Formats: sequence, structure tokens, C-alpha cells
Amino acid sequence: MSSADKARRWRQVLTELRPDLPGEWSLRGAGLDTVLAREPLDWALAWIGWSGSPTRPVGWVAAGVQPLVTPFTSWIMTYGVRMDEVRSGPRTVDLSADEAVDQARRFVVDAGLEKIDGWPAARLADVAERDFAQDPHRRRTHWHQLPGWRVVNGTGSPVEPATALARLCHDRAAESSGTGARQLAEQAAFYEGLVRAWHDGERDAALRFLTEQRDRALAARKLDRAVTP
Repeated sequence: MSSADKARRWRQVLTELRPDLPGEWSLRGAGLDTVLAREPLDWALAWIGWSGSPTRPVGWVAAGVQPLVTPFTSWIMTYGVRMDEVRSGPRTVDLSADEAVDQARRFVVDAGLEKIDGWPAARLADVAERDFAQDPHRRRTHWHQLPGWRVVNGTGSPVEPATALARLCHDRAAESSGTGARQLAEQAAFYEGLVRAWHDGERDAALRFLTEQRDRALAARKLDRAVTP
């Protein structure tokens, strides 16, 4: 099964799955990176997507929430689940099989939607605040969203956590090389840019900065607009 055939089949699976989901969903992206996205995207992208080889027909359906208040360097699974992580239900999907749609539907309806609904934007912001309040050595990665949520929700200044994140990214970049170092440098620049925007015009300027960064990142992945099934 060629990569193009897989992409066409995956889009067909998503197209047939969409009417079974509560609320409004759209197809966004291209090829095997096409996802079902819950509308409106706003600042947290609820998504259903594919993970697997570009040539083999067998892979995994995943579902989760992608915060859009941070640099979008890759899809994260912190707030998501892949079907092989679920004890009951199908472990994989074979896109060449007739039952591919049913297998995807079972995972999404039985486990994927529950995971997505468990991470609304309000909870993401709250967890980010609580994570940042911990001793720095005990923090996880939730607080990386905190500068953005403070701006979006108007709950405070992003300067302290953004400055700490920029420093953290620079330190890690110095210990890395290649693509990893470049991505870390880009993340540091994101947080430094947010701090500059805040100093220039507080929340209004910072919100414009975040909106521009979000829209640019979505466009780079062809997620900025819905596609025709």
C-alpha cells in the first residue's frame, strides 16, 4: 500500500467517522498528517490523528489535545492517548482492511473522546499554574503553557515563567546539537518575544504576538483551514 493510497484511505476513515462525533469537527492537514479537529480550535486543538509507518498499512489512531499557547514544534501526547495504550478495544488499525473505520470508531468513541474531554482549556491553565507553583525540581512540563494561558485568560503577567522558560531552553540548547538545539533555540525566542510584547503593550500586545505565532504554526502544518472530505 503506497503512501498516497494510505493517505487517501485515512482521509476516507476520518470522513466516515466525523458524523459519529458529538459537536462540530473538521478535516485539517494533508496526507497521513490529516486530523479531525474539533471546532472552534481557539487555544487548544482537540484532534484525532494517525501514527505509523508511511508505507505499511497497519498503524495506530490517537486522540488528544494540543495546547496552542506554546511553540508548536511537534504533536505532543501529554494530553492524549494512542489506541495501543487502551486495555480494551482494537490495538491497531489496518487501513487496507474493510473494518478500518469500525476499529477507528471503537477507539475514538470508547477512549479517545474521554481523553479529549478530560483536558478542557480551563484545566490546562489550572494545571499549568499548579505545576509552576511547585519546587522547580519537581515540576513537569505543564508549566510550559503558563505564560500563554496567563495572557489568553488575562490572569497575570507572563514575564516570570516566560523568562524562566527562555533560560531553560537556552541551557538545554547548549547541551544539544542539530535539530534538537535548533528547536530549543526557537522555543527560547518564542518566550523572549512574548516578554518583549508584554513590555511593549502588556496583554493586548502579548495576545497579538501569541495569535500570530499560533496562526503561523497552524499554517505551516496546513491546519489553518478545513479541507473538503
